[in-house]
Amino acid sequence: MPKPKIDKIARRDFFRTLMMVKRESLEELFKDLMSSAEIKDLSRRFLAAKLLREGKTYLEVREILGMGETTINKIHFKTRGSKVLPDLLD
Repeated sequence: MPKPKIDKIARRDFFRTLMMVKRESLEELFKDLMSSAEIKDLSRRFLAAKLLREGKTYLEVREILGMGETTINKIHFKTRGSKVLPDLLD
C-alpha cells in the first residue's frame, strides 16, 4: 500500500520538474519516464484536444485517431475551459 499523500507529493514533484526542464530536453525526459505506448496515448489526447478546438466533430476525431467517443468526450469537457491549452494549440 502506498504511503499516505504520496500521490500528492509525486504530482507536485512531477510538475515542478517539468517547469525546470529545458525545452530541448523535454522529449528525452518523457522517453526516459514513459513507454512508447504512453507517449502515443498522451500525444493523441493532445491532438484530439487540438482537433476539437479547430471545430472537428467527435465523429471526425474518431475517424482520424481511432479514438472512442467516451474518451473524446472526456477530453472535450476537461479542456473546454482550459486557460493554458488555447495558447499551446494555436
